[in-house]
Amino acid sequence: MPPSQDTSTPPRGLDDLSAVDLDDVLHQARTRLGRDLGGAAAHYGRANGTAGFRTDAGTWVRLSWRHSTRLDPSAWIGTEAAAAAISDRVPRPGWIAAATWSDTDRQVVWRAEETTLAPALALSTTGEITIDPHLDPGWWHGLATALETLAAHTTDRTALEPAHLTRRIHEIYGPSIDTRIPDGEWACAHGDLGYANLTGPELMLLDWESWGMAPTGWDAACLWSASLRVPHVADEVLRRFAGPLSTRSGRLCRLLLCANIARATRRLGRELPATGAAAAAAETLLDDLAHIP
Repeated sequence: MPPSQDTSTPPRGLDDLSAVDLDDVLHQARTRLGRDLGGAAAHYGRANGTAGFRTDAGTWVRLSWRHSTRLDPSAWIGTEAAAAAISDRVPRPGWIAAATWSDTDRQVVWRAEETTLAPALALSTTGEITIDPHLDPGWWHGLATALETLAAHTTDRTALEPAHLTRRIHEIYGPSIDTRIPDGEWACAHGDLGYANLTGPELMLLDWESWGMAPTGWDAACLWSASLRVPHVADEVLRRFAGPLSTRSGRLCRLLLCANIARATRRLGRELPATGAAAAAAETLLDDLAHIP
Protein backbone atom coordinates (compact mmCIF):
# COMPACT_ATOMS: atom_id res chain seq x y z
CA MET A 1 0.00 0.00 0.00
CA PRO A 2 1.49 3.40 -0.93
CA PRO A 3 2.44 5.39 2.17
CA SER A 4 0.43 8.38 0.95
CA GLN A 5 -2.87 6.48 0.94
CA ASP A 6 -5.25 7.54 3.72
CA THR A 7 -6.44 4.44 5.55
CA SER A 8 -8.76 6.38 7.88
CA THR A 9 -11.48 6.82 5.26
CA PRO A 10 -13.14 4.28 2.95
CA PRO A 11 -12.33 4.31 -0.78
CA ARG A 12 -13.78 7.25 -2.64
CA GLY A 13 -17.16 6.56 -4.18
CA LEU A 14 -18.91 4.60 -1.43
CA ASP A 15 -21.20 7.55 -0.72
CA ASP A 16 -22.86 6.71 -4.05
CA LEU A 17 -23.12 2.95 -4.41
CA SER A 18 -24.54 3.26 -7.92
CA ALA A 19 -21.00 4.11 -9.06
CA VAL A 20 -19.34 1.15 -7.33
CA ASP A 21 -18.81 -2.44 -8.45
CA LEU A 22 -20.83 -4.29 -5.80
CA ASP A 23 -20.82 -7.81 -7.23
CA ASP A 24 -18.92 -9.24 -4.26
CA VAL A 25 -21.07 -7.35 -1.75
CA LEU A 26 -24.33 -8.45 -3.37
CA HIS A 27 -23.09 -12.03 -3.43
CA GLN A 28 -22.52 -11.84 0.32
CA ALA A 29 -25.98 -10.34 0.88
CA ARG A 30 -27.68 -13.00 -1.23
CA THR A 31 -25.79 -15.80 0.48
CA ARG A 32 -26.30 -14.57 4.03
CA LEU A 33 -30.00 -13.66 3.69
CA GLY A 34 -30.95 -16.39 1.24
CA ARG A 35 -32.68 -13.92 -1.06
CA ASP A 36 -32.28 -13.07 -4.72
CA LEU A 37 -31.89 -9.31 -5.17
CA GLY A 38 -33.24 -7.47 -8.18
CA GLY A 39 -29.98 -5.65 -8.95
CA ALA A 40 -31.22 -3.97 -12.13
CA ALA A 41 -34.01 -2.25 -10.20
CA ALA A 42 -31.88 -1.02 -7.30
CA HIS A 43 -32.74 2.25 -5.58
CA TYR A 44 -29.72 4.25 -4.47
CA GLY A 45 -29.28 6.86 -1.78
CA ARG A 46 -26.76 8.85 -3.77
CA ALA A 47 -25.35 10.80 -0.84
CA ASN A 48 -25.50 8.36 2.08
CA GLY A 49 -24.01 5.11 0.82
CA THR A 50 -27.17 2.99 0.73
CA ALA A 51 -28.92 0.86 -1.84
CA GLY A 52 -32.30 -0.87 -1.77
CA PHE A 53 -33.45 -4.00 -3.59
CA ARG A 54 -36.73 -5.82 -4.01
CA THR A 55 -36.22 -9.54 -3.42
CA ASP A 56 -37.65 -12.67 -4.99
CA ALA A 57 -39.69 -13.12 -1.79
CA GLY A 58 -41.50 -9.82 -2.23
CA THR A 59 -39.49 -8.19 0.56
CA TRP A 60 -37.01 -5.31 0.64
CA VAL A 61 -33.28 -5.40 1.41
CA ARG A 62 -31.43 -2.24 2.35
CA LEU A 63 -27.66 -2.32 1.97
CA SER A 64 -25.50 0.12 3.92
CA TRP A 65 -21.96 0.42 5.25
CA ARG A 66 -20.01 1.94 8.10
CA HIS A 67 -16.31 2.54 8.47
CA SER A 68 -14.77 -0.32 10.43
CA THR A 69 -13.53 2.00 13.19
CA ARG A 70 -16.62 4.22 13.36
CA LEU A 71 -19.49 1.87 14.03
CA ASP A 72 -22.41 3.40 15.94
CA PRO A 73 -24.25 0.39 17.38
CA SER A 74 -27.36 2.44 18.13
CA ALA A 75 -27.85 3.65 14.56
CA TRP A 76 -26.63 0.36 13.07
CA ILE A 77 -29.54 -1.60 14.58
CA GLY A 78 -32.13 1.19 14.59
CA THR A 79 -34.72 -0.61 12.46
CA GLU A 80 -34.33 -3.82 14.43
CA ALA A 81 -34.61 -1.95 17.73
CA ALA A 82 -37.72 -0.11 16.55
CA ALA A 83 -39.37 -3.44 15.70
CA ALA A 84 -38.89 -4.58 19.29
CA ALA A 85 -39.80 -1.36 21.09
CA ILE A 86 -42.29 0.74 19.13
CA SER A 87 -46.02 0.24 18.84
CA ASP A 88 -47.39 -1.22 15.62
CA ARG A 89 -49.68 1.82 15.50
CA VAL A 90 -46.68 3.67 14.06
CA PRO A 91 -46.79 2.55 10.40
CA ARG A 92 -43.39 1.28 9.29
CA PRO A 93 -41.95 -1.71 7.42
CA GLY A 94 -41.78 -4.94 9.41
CA TRP A 95 -38.28 -6.08 10.29
CA ILE A 96 -37.40 -9.60 9.13
CA ALA A 97 -33.65 -10.26 9.32
CA ALA A 98 -30.20 -8.72 8.96
CA ALA A 99 -26.70 -9.82 8.04
CA THR A 100 -23.50 -7.96 8.90
CA TRP A 101 -19.98 -8.70 7.68
CA SER A 102 -16.53 -7.14 7.55
CA ASP A 103 -14.96 -6.01 4.26
CA THR A 104 -11.24 -5.67 4.95
CA ASP A 105 -10.43 -4.61 1.39
CA ARG A 106 -12.68 -1.56 1.58
CA GLN A 107 -12.13 -1.08 5.34
CA VAL A 108 -15.88 -1.03 6.01
CA VAL A 109 -18.55 -3.19 7.58
CA TRP A 110 -21.64 -3.96 5.48
CA ARG A 111 -25.18 -4.55 6.72
CA ALA A 112 -27.97 -6.01 4.60
CA GLU A 113 -31.32 -5.63 6.32
CA GLU A 114 -34.53 -7.27 5.15
CA THR A 115 -37.95 -5.76 5.81
CA THR A 116 -41.44 -5.97 4.41
CA LEU A 117 -42.20 -3.76 1.42
CA ALA A 118 -43.65 -0.29 1.90
CA PRO A 119 -47.14 0.09 0.40
CA ALA A 120 -46.18 3.15 -1.63
CA LEU A 121 -43.17 5.06 -2.89
CA ALA A 122 -41.29 7.65 -0.87
CA LEU A 123 -42.56 11.17 -1.48
CA SER A 124 -39.15 12.41 -2.60
CA THR A 125 -35.80 10.94 -3.59
CA THR A 126 -34.22 13.53 -1.28
CA GLY A 127 -35.28 14.80 2.11
CA GLU A 128 -36.87 17.91 0.61
CA ILE A 129 -39.79 18.60 -1.67
CA THR A 130 -39.80 21.08 -4.55
CA ILE A 131 -43.44 20.61 -5.58
CA ASP A 132 -46.62 20.06 -3.58
CA PRO A 133 -47.14 16.30 -3.01
CA HIS A 134 -50.88 16.98 -2.55
CA LEU A 135 -51.29 14.99 0.63
CA ASP A 136 -54.88 14.55 1.75
CA PRO A 137 -56.20 15.28 5.26
CA GLY A 138 -56.20 11.58 6.12
CA TRP A 139 -52.47 11.37 5.43
CA TRP A 140 -51.75 14.35 7.68
CA HIS A 141 -53.99 12.94 10.41
CA GLY A 142 -52.22 9.59 10.17
CA LEU A 143 -48.82 11.25 10.49
CA ALA A 144 -49.91 13.28 13.50
CA THR A 145 -51.26 10.14 15.17
CA ALA A 146 -48.07 8.23 14.40
CA LEU A 147 -45.85 10.96 15.88
CA GLU A 148 -48.04 11.28 18.98
CA THR A 149 -47.86 7.52 19.48
CA LEU A 150 -44.10 7.53 18.97
CA ALA A 151 -43.63 10.45 21.37
CA ALA A 152 -45.24 8.42 24.16
CA HIS A 153 -42.42 5.88 24.08
CA THR A 154 -39.35 6.12 26.28
CA THR A 155 -35.91 4.89 25.30
CA ASP A 156 -32.26 5.26 26.15
CA ARG A 157 -31.54 6.01 22.49
CA THR A 158 -30.82 9.63 21.50
CA ALA A 159 -31.95 11.24 18.26
CA LEU A 160 -30.65 14.75 18.94
CA GLU A 161 -27.97 15.69 21.44
CA PRO A 162 -28.54 19.04 23.21
CA ALA A 163 -24.83 19.84 22.84
CA HIS A 164 -25.16 19.61 19.06
CA LEU A 165 -28.18 21.90 19.06
CA THR A 166 -26.35 24.46 21.20
CA ARG A 167 -23.14 24.31 19.17
CA ARG A 168 -24.83 24.88 15.81
CA ILE A 169 -27.15 27.66 17.00
CA HIS A 170 -24.33 29.51 18.74
CA GLU A 171 -22.08 29.14 15.69
CA ILE A 172 -24.58 30.98 13.47
CA TYR A 173 -26.56 33.25 15.79
CA GLY A 174 -24.10 33.91 18.61
CA PRO A 175 -23.43 32.53 22.09
CA SER A 176 -26.01 34.70 23.83
CA ILE A 177 -28.92 32.54 22.60
CA ASP A 178 -30.41 30.54 25.45
CA THR A 179 -30.62 26.98 24.13
CA ARG A 180 -31.70 25.22 27.30
CA ILE A 181 -34.40 22.59 26.74
CA PRO A 182 -36.96 22.41 29.57
CA ASP A 183 -36.94 19.07 31.39
CA GLY A 184 -40.49 18.23 30.32
CA GLU A 185 -39.90 18.98 26.63
CA TRP A 186 -38.29 15.74 25.50
CA ALA A 187 -40.02 13.02 23.50
CA CYS A 188 -39.23 9.96 21.43
CA ALA A 189 -38.77 10.91 17.76
CA HIS A 190 -38.11 9.30 14.41
CA GLY A 191 -35.08 11.56 14.12
CA ASP A 192 -34.88 11.94 10.32
CA LEU A 193 -38.35 12.90 9.20
CA GLY A 194 -37.85 14.12 5.65
CA TYR A 195 -39.89 13.29 2.58
CA ALA A 196 -37.49 10.55 1.51
CA ASN A 197 -38.55 8.69 4.65
CA LEU A 198 -42.30 9.15 4.21
CA THR A 199 -44.47 7.31 1.70
CA GLY A 200 -47.67 8.43 0.06
CA PRO A 201 -50.51 8.34 -0.65
CA GLU A 202 -50.48 5.50 1.90
CA LEU A 203 -48.45 6.60 4.90
CA MET A 204 -45.43 4.72 6.19
CA LEU A 205 -42.33 5.96 8.03
CA LEU A 206 -39.09 4.55 6.61
CA ASP A 207 -35.44 4.29 7.75
CA TRP A 208 -35.34 4.04 11.53
CA GLU A 209 -31.60 4.43 12.04
CA SER A 210 -31.86 7.70 13.97
CA TRP A 211 -34.85 7.27 16.29
CA GLY A 212 -34.57 8.15 19.95
CA MET A 213 -35.19 10.94 22.44
CA ALA A 214 -35.14 14.51 21.12
CA PRO A 215 -36.51 17.92 22.07
CA THR A 216 -40.28 18.11 21.63
CA GLY A 217 -41.12 19.08 18.06
CA TRP A 218 -37.96 17.74 16.43
CA ASP A 219 -39.76 15.54 13.90
CA ALA A 220 -42.25 18.26 12.97
CA ALA A 221 -39.42 20.78 12.69
CA CYS A 222 -37.51 18.47 10.32
CA LEU A 223 -40.60 18.14 8.13
CA TRP A 224 -41.12 21.92 8.18
CA SER A 225 -37.52 22.52 7.11
CA ALA A 226 -37.87 19.96 4.32
CA SER A 227 -40.96 21.84 3.10
CA LEU A 228 -39.47 25.35 2.89
CA ARG A 229 -39.20 25.29 -0.89
CA VAL A 230 -42.98 24.88 -1.08
CA PRO A 231 -44.15 27.63 1.30
CA HIS A 232 -47.81 26.63 1.59
CA VAL A 233 -46.78 23.08 2.58
CA ALA A 234 -44.38 24.51 5.17
CA ASP A 235 -47.30 26.57 6.48
CA GLU A 236 -49.42 23.41 6.58
CA VAL A 237 -46.79 21.71 8.75
CA LEU A 238 -46.78 24.71 11.10
CA ARG A 239 -50.56 24.60 11.35
CA ARG A 240 -50.94 20.87 11.86
CA PHE A 241 -48.10 20.61 14.39
CA ALA A 242 -48.65 23.95 16.09
CA GLY A 243 -48.63 22.31 19.53
CA PRO A 244 -45.10 20.88 19.58
CA LEU A 245 -43.67 23.58 17.31
CA SER A 246 -44.89 26.42 19.54
CA THR A 247 -43.02 25.09 22.58
CA ARG A 248 -39.63 26.51 23.46
CA SER A 249 -37.98 23.27 22.34
CA GLY A 250 -39.95 23.24 19.09
CA ARG A 251 -38.77 26.75 18.27
CA LEU A 252 -35.18 25.80 19.10
CA CYS A 253 -35.44 22.78 16.81
CA ARG A 254 -36.59 24.99 13.97
CA LEU A 255 -33.80 27.47 14.70
CA LEU A 256 -31.23 24.65 14.57
CA LEU A 257 -32.48 23.67 11.13
CA CYS A 258 -32.32 27.31 9.99
CA ALA A 259 -28.75 27.37 11.30
CA ASN A 260 -27.92 24.26 9.27
CA ILE A 261 -29.14 25.98 6.09
CA ALA A 262 -27.23 29.17 6.92
CA ARG A 263 -24.10 27.14 7.65
CA ALA A 264 -24.36 25.29 4.32
CA THR A 265 -24.90 28.61 2.53
CA ARG A 266 -21.79 30.06 4.16
CA ARG A 267 -19.72 26.97 3.38
CA LEU A 268 -20.73 26.86 -0.29
CA GLY A 269 -20.44 30.61 -0.78
CA ARG A 270 -23.81 30.85 -2.52
CA GLU A 271 -27.47 30.96 -1.62
CA LEU A 272 -29.44 27.74 -1.53
CA PRO A 273 -33.09 27.52 -2.60
CA ALA A 274 -34.23 27.63 1.06
CA THR A 275 -31.70 30.22 2.29
CA GLY A 276 -34.06 33.19 2.19
CA ALA A 277 -36.99 31.38 3.80
CA ALA A 278 -34.77 30.00 6.55
CA ALA A 279 -33.25 33.42 7.27
CA ALA A 280 -36.69 35.03 7.56
CA ALA A 281 -37.93 32.24 9.83
CA ALA A 282 -34.81 32.51 12.01
CA GLU A 283 -35.41 36.22 12.56
CA THR A 284 -38.92 35.51 13.83
CA LEU A 285 -37.78 32.57 15.96
CA LEU A 286 -35.00 34.58 17.60
CA ASP A 287 -37.50 37.28 18.53
CA ASP A 288 -39.96 34.70 19.88
CA LEU A 289 -37.29 32.94 21.93
CA ALA A 290 -36.16 36.22 23.47
CA HIS A 291 -39.64 36.64 24.97
CA ILE A 292 -40.19 33.06 26.19
CA PRO A 293 -39.09 32.38 29.77
